[in-house]
Amino acid sequence: MTFLKKMFRDHLSLSARLSLKELLIGLPRRIQRIGRAPRETGKRTVVLVFDERIPTPDRDAGSLRMFLILKTLAAWCQVILVPFNRPSSSDYERALWREGIETVDVTDYRRLLKLTNVKAAIVSRPSMAEVFIPRIRRLNPNAGIIFDTVDIHFVRLEREYEVSKDSLVFAEARRYRELETRLVKASDIVWCASIVDKEVIEREAKSTEFAVVPTIHELRDRGKPFEERQHLLFVGNFAHRPNEDAVLFLIQSVYPLLTDLLPRVQLDIIGDNPSPAITAYNSPDIRIHGYIPDIEPYLQSSRVFVAPLRFGGAGTKGKVGEAMAHGLPVVTTSIGAEGFGLTPGLDVMIGDDPTSFAKAIQELYGQKELWKRVADNSRLRIEQHFTPEVIAETINNSIQRFGRKRASGGKPSRFG
Repeated sequence: MTFLKKMFRDHLSLSARLSLKELLIGLPRRIQRIGRAPRETGKRTVVLVFDERIPTPDRDAGSLRMFLILKTLAAWCQVILVPFNRPSSSDYERALWREGIETVDVTDYRRLLKLTNVKAAIVSRPSMAEVFIPRIRRLNPNAGIIFDTVDIHFVRLEREYEVSKDSLVFAEARRYRELETRLVKASDIVWCASIVDKEVIEREAKSTEFAVVPTIHELRDRGKPFEERQHLLFVGNFAHRPNEDAVLFLIQSVYPLLTDLLPRVQLDIIGDNPSPAITAYNSPDIRIHGYIPDIEPYLQSSRVFVAPLRFGGAGTKGKVGEAMAHGLPVVTTSIGAEGFGLTPGLDVMIGDDPTSFAKAIQELYGQKELWKRVADNSRLRIEQHFTPEVIAETINNSIQRFGRKRASGGKPSRFG
């Protein structure tokens, strides 16, 4: 039980946390209900989605991905989101209601699982899956279970250890390897964020069915032409450790090299929860903005997007995909480019050390033809492989598959 509590403590905000014990026994309604109870379900297919929180799609890429998954499902079935906690503002929840997505208190999950037309339960992230998969099996053994990994946590942590050499990170990576392997084996279908993620986890549990559901990106207005753009842009939520490491690496090791290569270039850093270590660098040349509700003007007027990620999961990186969807060319690392199927010099620029990263920025920033080629091809990559219309087929097929299995007498797997 201690390990479970630690995972929730790592992932959930202090202000909104419930104790795990309270969750499992069905606590009194300490969370004020601001959601909307499910309508009468009738004969519609019901899909329950369990996640740590209400998505905040303007604050982090994982939330944007989940919002678009929910929106895709709501087009044809009844979607009920069961969040473990809610943000302080109800605006995000109302955005779900406008899309026909219903929300309930986490304490309602037992009642919901007894509905006869619940075809599937999607459980997002290991912390939620460890708690809910065995309970879903017990309360509704006919419901198919999809484990949405979001990313493979042990891969991200193993990479972080390679950079930090922190023994606590190494121990955390070992725990997550065991946990995620067990959860994968307990699920009927596993959603991975990239082909690379799928290949990694498939080696741990070959008998499970896998599907790739990457970050999802709607094509955006391309903004200003090359000549009217200037400066560099980074966007990322700093509650995610890879983002803080990337920005400190960018400021401390890459940006000093640019003072000679691009003497007048400025760097805009946007993202929620910047630490004192990052805000200490705020200056006229390195502008630490924190959270900005609307970042479209920056995406449409910056000349180069930078994402010097030194570790992270093997899934697609939302910040990279979002820049590409805007036609804003990206300089990133090999890790940052994973999952998109990109080719250096064609639809992305790659640099894995300070010198090569700075050189890639200089080339992309100063060469119009190169800039245009990378911008055009990267946006085309998103259009062909990562839009809601493309990913919807995978998402919907996963749910439909359970109906076919049930009709053929297939039995769900058991939590091991």
